Amino acid sequence: MRADIEACLDGQPVGATAALGAVGYGGYPDDQPTTALRPDAGGGATTMLPPMNPDDGGYGYDDGPGRRGRQQKKSHTSTILLVVAGILVLIGAILIGKWVASGGNTADKPFDAPNFVGQTYGDAQKMAVNADLKLGAPTRKPCDNQPKGNVCSQDPTAGSKVKKGDTINLVVSTGAPNVDVPDVRGLQFDQAQSQLTDKGFKVEKQTQESTQPPGVVISQDPEGGSSKQKGTTITLTVAKAADKVTIPGDLVGKSCDDAKSELQNLGLAPGDCTETPTNNQAQDGKVLSTNPAAGQQVAKNTSVAINVGKFQGGGQTQGQVPNVTGQTLKQAEQILQQSGYTQITITGPNDEKARVIQQTPAAGTQADPSTTQIALTTLDIGGGGNGNGGGFLGGNNG
Repeated sequence: MRADIEACLDGQPVGATAALGAVGYGGYPDDQPTTALRPDAGGGATTMLPPMNPDDGGYGYDDGPGRRGRQQKKSHTSTILLVVAGILVLIGAILIGKWVASGGNTADKPFDAPNFVGQTYGDAQKMAVNADLKLGAPTRKPCDNQPKGNVCSQDPTAGSKVKKGDTINLVVSTGAPNVDVPDVRGLQFDQAQSQLTDKGFKVEKQTQESTQPPGVVISQDPEGGSSKQKGTTITLTVAKAADKVTIPGDLVGKSCDDAKSELQNLGLAPGDCTETPTNNQAQDGKVLSTNPAAGQQVAKNTSVAINVGKFQGGGQTQGQVPNVTGQTLKQAEQILQQSGYTQITITGPNDEKARVIQQTPAAGTQADPSTTQIALTTLDIGGGGNGNGGGFLGGNNG
């Protein structure tokens, strides 16, 4: 019975269950009546015994030989599990060590140093932080190819192998060194530009109309002989041919104000009108000529002198009578009027086909234009005129 109890406590099958079922409860047949037992008057009361002391040769429940055997068996299983776990931990440690040794730890893995050259020192500091690098105290000095505040060089150089935490030493520019500016005035632009760029300067070009040969440097800024940093821009002013303007020929016969206005619109600089004596009253106040003369090409802003006629009246001025024989009547009238002879009489046709066949006074005669009367005899060369008739200019057509 004790063995069955221990087996039950250990979760093992119990053998007494089957035996009890076979013989019936209590060892009696199932058809027997139940009998109540009376207590035995002479029997002693049931008492609880104190725990058995192993030293007295007794055994408690857990100290029985069979129970001890099962406890020892369980202790062996736990030990095996602990040993297996230890082995697994050891294997994991070995694998981690191999991974670290093969480069799995990127903290010490070399990489290419970034390029700090050309960056401002502030940007270089940010780049170093991002790459887990350190910057040494910067060395500051003039640099030919970097403006003030930019990194000129680095050590280690860009692309060199570095590790996180390494220190990069930088040289920071304090500006380009000063260089004397050569004087390039009078040179062709290409030559001047070459000299300046060889000195480390930049060149800008602007053009200006000039009397000097086209392409020649006529001025520079800054001036030659001054001291400037490399990279400074030198502005060169280069001569170009002036735009030409033709003096118009239609100024003759116009008023002084009209002539000035036309010349100004062409980009020229008309001067004051100068009066020139004339025997032709029709030329009084009108442009007689210009200097430069009509048809000449000049540069813009060229000064142009204007000569205006001043009629000399009172019959005191003598002039030669122009030759109009053979001219059409219309042409003859214009020639005479331009010479100041405005008193003209016509004998004969006065249409467009009429031509002068005779004049009085004769050509070359000295006469006062303001008082001399010119008589013209005409003939209709083309045939069929307006009839013969006499009279002053503009008289009857007959």
